[in-house]
Amino acid sequence: MYQISEVSKLVGLSIPTIRYYEKLGLIDPPEKNSRGYKVYDDKMIQYLGFIVNLKDTDMPLEQIKNYVDAYKEKDNQKCYSILQEHAEKMKLELAKRQQILEKVQYKISYFSTLKGGGK
Repeated sequence: MYQISEVSKLVGLSIPTIRYYEKLGLIDPPEKNSRGYKVYDDKMIQYLGFIVNLKDTDMPLEQIKNYVDAYKEKDNQKCYSILQEHAEKMKLELAKRQQILEKVQYKISYFSTLKGGGK
């Protein structure tokens, strides 16, 4: 079991963000230990980690909430649809970034041949 400060370090979220996610209903309220502190288990750490992954791929919190609600309702079709749609958006973004990277690498190659531009 982990206290919120440990969870924060493990998943890379600030303590206020974890509390905010709880308030939004993205995570269930954790149990409290005998001293009254909220404690989180490994399952919650993995769950929060997945939410962080979704957020890191620019999925809006509203869409994450829709996914979480569908997951809690065991609506597998909706979960699939949400993730499938997001994966398609991620693929398009990756392709766009790959094209930009290729242009940047071309420019790097060009400048490396010029006097003072390379090593």
